[in-house]
Amino acid sequence: MDAIHPNLTHGTSLKDLDAAIDALAASVDGASDDEVMVGVMRIAAMVSADGRDGHTGVFVWGTGGYPVESLPLRLWLFEDEVVIVDALPPYEDLVDATVVSIQGRPIADVLTAVDPLIPRDNDQTVRLLAPRFLLIPEVLRGLGIGGDGPIALGVTLPSRAADVRLVEPIPIAEYNGWAGPYGLHLPTDAGVLSLANMDEALWWDVLPDTRTLYVQYNRVEPQPPAVLDALGTALGDPAIEGVVLDVRHNYGGDVGALDAIQGLISSAAAALPREVFVITGRNTFSAASLLVARLDAEADVTIVGEAMGGAPTSYGDPSELRLSYSQLVVTVSGLLEVGVDKDDPRLTIEPDEPATLTHEAWRDRIDPALERVIVVAP
Repeated sequence: MDAIHPNLTHGTSLKDLDAAIDALAASVDGASDDEVMVGVMRIAAMVSADGRDGHTGVFVWGTGGYPVESLPLRLWLFEDEVVIVDALPPYEDLVDATVVSIQGRPIADVLTAVDPLIPRDNDQTVRLLAPRFLLIPEVLRGLGIGGDGPIALGVTLPSRAADVRLVEPIPIAEYNGWAGPYGLHLPTDAGVLSLANMDEALWWDVLPDTRTLYVQYNRVEPQPPAVLDALGTALGDPAIEGVVLDVRHNYGGDVGALDAIQGLISSAAAALPREVFVITGRNTFSAASLLVARLDAEADVTIVGEAMGGAPTSYGDPSELRLSYSQLVVTVSGLLEVGVDKDDPRLTIEPDEPATLTHEAWRDRIDPALERVIVVAP
């Protein structure tokens, strides 16, 4: 790792990393494979203990050959509630349920147990990733939470009493084919503008009954010149007075592709009579968080929503290390990627206009961030 990372000890000393490795090695004879896996995850996550390094860690549901499964659910952390927001058959009736326990352990205790395994730029990265770790039975077993077979979830629903449901895990490939290789977004909802087209890298439309252009930027990747020209034309339309740039679902990509979008939004901010709003959230990460930092520093924009899951300057451009016996893959950052200032100490950018998506708002298909924008800039 030290041969790849530009500053491996920025969050934890080499002495402490070596001590953790020695302690794990000493425990191997009496440990299960899952316990050793969790030990490796914990050591890799120690690198990002002080933040700004959410790329360095072990993401067992993605690349790698260590055999893991997943519960066939999608979870989201609303404030202090872990909520089931989507489910495969036969568990569809659990959608909208709040998970209150796993294997008889209070959910707060389970979240505390997985916290040291999670790579992070900041606390928002943890809020994003923690629900994904909760779904992996091998992670739970490695933490001493449960054994083989189905996982017992204590759940509550508004319409009925608390219940305990046994949920059978499915192969990770099947899960990723359903939820995607990351599985970190809310499910698509055609009735909610911001959740309707998350698979499109870049799209835009005029908000109904407004003179505001809504631009959703979901992947930092090079765009064809014709697409950028069309967006420039839409931004320059004399009928448009305000712009909303929504990067809540943008987990990054190619940093080199930032300049084109940044230039268009900065020009709009300078030319338009009303404010330009940037909506951020916990999935705003990596190259997308650099974009927000640059717009915040160099253009007249108002940030709305949740704090970003990415830091404005952070370690990125990861490489993969495959451990030869376990086939676990450790991703290791290779560069310090700079938003505006390489010495920027911030772990995130707090919104100028906070607007948090609550469980109730999600259930009622309300977008508080977009509503806040419309109120301020109709």
